[in-house]
Amino acid sequence: MRDRFTWLGVGILIVGMSAGTTTGSPQTAAGGNKPSIEIPRMRQDFGEVFERAKYEYSFVVRNRGKADLVIEDVKPGCGCTVAKFDKVIAPGAEGKIELVLNGDQVSGEFAKTAVVRTNDPEHPELTLTIAGKEIPFLNIAPAGTIYLHGRYDEAVEKTVTISSNEKEFALAVTGVTSNIDDKITYKVEPAPKKGEFVLRVAKKTDIPPSSAYGNITIKTNSEKSPETVVQVHVMVKGSISVTPQTLNYGSVKFGAKGGSGEPVTKTVMILKTDGQFEVKGAVIDNKNFSAKIEPVEPGKQYKVEVTFVPPSKTSPTQREVGELLINTSDPREPSVKVHLVARAM
Repeated sequence: MRDRFTWLGVGILIVGMSAGTTTGSPQTAAGGNKPSIEIPRMRQDFGEVFERAKYEYSFVVRNRGKADLVIEDVKPGCGCTVAKFDKVIAPGAEGKIELVLNGDQVSGEFAKTAVVRTNDPEHPELTLTIAGKEIPFLNIAPAGTIYLHGRYDEAVEKTVTISSNEKEFALAVTGVTSNIDDKITYKVEPAPKKGEFVLRVAKKTDIPPSSAYGNITIKTNSEKSPETVVQVHVMVKGSISVTPQTLNYGSVKFGAKGGSGEPVTKTVMILKTDGQFEVKGAVIDNKNFSAKIEPVEPGKQYKVEVTFVPPSKTSPTQREVGELLINTSDPREPSVKVHLVARAM
């Protein structure tokens, strides 16, 4: 009988054959004029495999019965793959289930399954399992984002170790670049262990309070992985704290047509943890909000009372937002911002 094929989305990761895998027990049904499915290999464990663009594998499916075997469906564990399979397999014939996965969809250890539904009365459902561990060509330890958090005058440095997972390969770091050179310094030097390198990344101490993400690109002599990108998060904290940073008025009764609602006042506290400062003024970019500054402890702590006068309601989903800019005498932190938001009741 002519083979027919159907494409479905299947949550399976497939890689090439490796030594040491085992063959599962054939799944068969009793005799009679009915289909009997046999899949010699139900599980594949490929051990450690290097990251790649695409993984694919074909499972062999045999019909040991005396009637057509129909593969009704291949149900994925997640919808990240594509499968091609023989829909009908004649008695005594052999077909296949082809599974493919984009390499970007997996990292580290994996174990993916797909449920195969058939018209075999003895085995209406069978589960295929793929397992393994994907490793990168270049190993960065510790893995993940490099966090450089501290005060603007505080030196914060983190180190990561660079090594190769390629066997019998003499790794060399040929260059390091970054897209946030204005916020960090970095250098690479040989590590105590042969074949490894240490990347030192530090936050600059002359930048104002801010928060930013950036990347460091590590270039090596590896043909398979010439560049590796590491994410960096720089957060510079000042000595002035603002509480809260978002002033949320919640649901407020807005005014009737042409009128205003009842004013609502909330408070923002500003504190300097070291040294002296003054709050010189406050500006709001929405005329429905106004601010009044009062010292709590002159030179140390202030409060800003922010009053919201609800405008007339023009929409059931109406919102009023604004930004409160508080100006200070601190040369490192000349201003701080507070977000304002109110919703119509």
